[in-house]
Amino acid sequence: MTVLPTAPVLDLPVHLSGDYTASLVHLVEAGRGGHVVTLNAEMAMLAQREARLARIIRNADLVVPDGAGVVWALQRVGRKIRRCAGIDLVEAAMGPLARRRTRVFLLGAAPGVAESVATLWRERYAGLVLCGWRDGFFGPEDTEALTDELRRCQSEVVLVGLGVPKQEYWIEQARQKLPDIVYVGVGGSFDIWAGTKERAPRWLRENYLEWLYRLYREPWRARRMLALPKFALAILKRGVRY
Repeated sequence: MTVLPTAPVLDLPVHLSGDYTASLVHLVEAGRGGHVVTLNAEMAMLAQREARLARIIRNADLVVPDGAGVVWALQRVGRKIRRCAGIDLVEAAMGPLARRRTRVFLLGAAPGVAESVATLWRERYAGLVLCGWRDGFFGPEDTEALTDELRRCQSEVVLVGLGVPKQEYWIEQARQKLPDIVYVGVGGSFDIWAGTKERAPRWLRENYLEWLYRLYREPWRARRMLALPKFALAILKRGVRY
């Protein structure tokens, strides 16, 4: 895989790619494993407080600008880049990965959700090998069994929907035992794919307002959304030192 240039956002690297889908597919085809992070403002601010998360992001093989805030931070210093939402990245990659009969494991969400996604994707992406799935309700005592299952399934890609930062911490541990797998943190995407939750209308997504729709549908996110103005302030304080 060609090494992509990066640009920093609050000291976290964001890879600059004209085609993030191709970058993900190339990472899988290389066969050496890897970690894909979908970075948004909330995650970037959390990384300012949690050194472990910051280290994981810096060591990731592909960091894509998932959030509008990250895109804004890059654009204001002359980086012409568009948002690449993690859910869109994975959906776009499934076609090319299906053509090479990639083995994909789904991990996360409530019981039955990942299985529903597997059922839908078997019909939608002919050739894709959904080699296994498991919900996100497991503890440290299940780690060895889960690792054995991933190894037995010969998984090439694991989509991990455990939420931030839990999914990143789990991926870090999993890579120590199974480094040849490409792990992608997908947050709550399984619920969208399974149809248990609705995504924001396209016009909101295209205008970087998906966060507003999520706040409308899930008011409990209000406290977490405080990270957005804090992120903007942190970027403005740094001026153009990028």
